[in-house]
Amino acid sequence: MYEVGRAGGYVSGQAWRRRLRGVLLAGAAVALGAAAAGCLVLAAPAGPPVPRVLAAVLAVAAGAGCAFACRRSARALRAAGRAAIGARSEREVRAAIRRTDPVAAGYGIVLGGRGGDCDAVVFTRWHGAAAIEVKTGHGKVTVDGDAMRVGRRVLHGNPARQAADGARLLARRLGGADVLAVVCVPGMTNRPFTASGVTVCGAQDLGRVLKAAPPVFGSADQARAAMERLWRESAAAEAGAGARGPRVRAPADARRRRRPPAGRSGRRQGR
Repeated sequence: MYEVGRAGGYVSGQAWRRRLRGVLLAGAAVALGAAAAGCLVLAAPAGPPVPRVLAAVLAVAAGAGCAFACRRSARALRAAGRAAIGARSEREVRAAIRRTDPVAAGYGIVLGGRGGDCDAVVFTRWHGAAAIEVKTGHGKVTVDGDAMRVGRRVLHGNPARQAADGARLLARRLGGADVLAVVCVPGMTNRPFTASGVTVCGAQDLGRVLKAAPPVFGSADQARAAMERLWRESAAAEAGAGARGPRVRAPADARRRRRPPAGRSGRRQGR
């Protein structure tokens, strides 16, 4: 099997960055708490009034900073925990893909021009192609309109549309081939089903689902060559995005309208 990329690599990086941020904010909270305690000692009812007032003000400011840092640290650590769970789900799906013995598989491949990456691209041993969107959860999966639920929890965004977009972008890269769109929830307990043209399944049913992908390649060598090309293009797209840096455009209602210069308008003014 030809395999490229790292399953859960992006979310693993997110988890480590958020965990580091949470630890640094926790350290800042401890330092600010110690500073607030010291200022309270200095603000004891002994000594000149002006230094006591100044110490009391500094104690209040340090205490407020400590509370803010504590909240931000807790938020960052919770986000790190969620990202770590997401990375674990992607690794579970990678294990399920390996059990199907595909010709080629790629993880975190950038397919869109604006960083639209696909969690997993699989070229099956039956020479089919599939784009897999991985979601986290355990329980019965249901779909109601654009919302997908795992048990009572509603998954963020629109997973079916994300999988369909990934399949559409992959099909474009493969010259208009028919690509199977899959949403895989490793802990899904019910049977696979189809919603909006996308197959939803658990990790235990992924092999049976991938077998239904229509043939795209004439041989295993052709599939491996296509995966190599996709990986090269993905690496080039990531390198280009890193060199340019993120581009953020202000919302339309936040951008100021350009005023015409003084003395000019849409009509011709007389002298």
